[in-house]
Amino acid sequence: MIPLRVGIVGWGNIAMDRHAPVLQELEETTVAAVADSVPERREEARRKLSLSKGSVFESHVVMLSESQLDYVLISVPPAVRRPIIEDSLDAGVHVLSEKPLATRPADAKALIERNEQARLKFGMVHNYIYLPELSAIRGLIEEGAIGEVRHVGLTFMGVADNPGHKDYRPQWRHLPQEAGGGILMDMIHVFYVAEYLMRDRIKAVSAVVDSLNDSGDSVEDITLAHLYFGRGYASIALSWGLGPGGVEVTGSKGRLVAPYDVTANGPVAVCDELTVVTGEGETTLPLANSRRIHDTFVKVHQDFARAVTEHREPAAPAEEGLRALEAAMAAYASAVIGQVVELPLRPEDPVFLQGTDGLRALDPWPGSPVPRARILGFGPDKRPET
Repeated sequence: MIPLRVGIVGWGNIAMDRHAPVLQELEETTVAAVADSVPERREEARRKLSLSKGSVFESHVVMLSESQLDYVLISVPPAVRRPIIEDSLDAGVHVLSEKPLATRPADAKALIERNEQARLKFGMVHNYIYLPELSAIRGLIEEGAIGEVRHVGLTFMGVADNPGHKDYRPQWRHLPQEAGGGILMDMIHVFYVAEYLMRDRIKAVSAVVDSLNDSGDSVEDITLAHLYFGRGYASIALSWGLGPGGVEVTGSKGRLVAPYDVTANGPVAVCDELTVVTGEGETTLPLANSRRIHDTFVKVHQDFARAVTEHREPAAPAEEGLRALEAAMAAYASAVIGQVVELPLRPEDPVFLQGTDGLRALDPWPGSPVPRARILGFGPDKRPET
């Protein structure tokens, strides 16, 4: 088979360490071009991928016009994704975007509407659905092993605060102007995972966000949230730090428990086994973890490549990215006003239009930790360093 020609926009750690090795390994794909604004990043991409000098670009626009690409991987910070995705769609190139799709739901919605005209494949890197424990849990739910799902618990309290590449801005995830928020945007995975396990869409959100590390950052480092579904609920607990992690699903006839290794740090620490508890007893199922994270990226790119060649929708279309982003913004709004926020957001809602910049248009409840912690626009405006 002739592999699809893929262009990468943004040669940061995630592209270098996760996506590029997979794209070069698969028979369905090959990296044909890379665009990055930083000269050192372009040169490293050229060397690592054995590309010609004519295959690395400062401008994604030039790359799109000269490289005859089948699809592009967008792995730049979310605040700058919209024009790159628009240019890619306008060039007739399919788009696979890292999460979150944007920092403002209005931008994500505009991109989806743009693609409705382009009629291309537009997907998200929602790789967590391919984690062994989550795939196994979903399968058991579909089999009816624990009856009707009533509650999903997602605990990721030990997320590693990984910096960006030193040649760009290592702390961009701590700048709301670039990342759109803090730990909640870093781990926006939880919203599409909750929908994946509940097999339903989130109807409303209540949450608290805070900064407890006294770091002086402009973003939150802890989030606790409840998600409301048609029948059932999900709870999420997130933080950058050294806390516990695991997934628990409660059903009408039993529960599923997947704890993460307590000696490891991070939401994707090894999960060796899944326990099924019902009225008939307890069963432990082993999980394969040899290439745990790598394999999730393999499956993302295999699925997207096949979506392109088979003319079907990808497993995680951009609409799922919009829903996850709206849920995150609803969580921020709830933390400010101290109330449940319904989904989808209204088109005129300030956080739909402006993301976290719109939070200042809301009336904080007296106990809200957001203005107290001076985060998400309620403190000094910390612009990215140049």
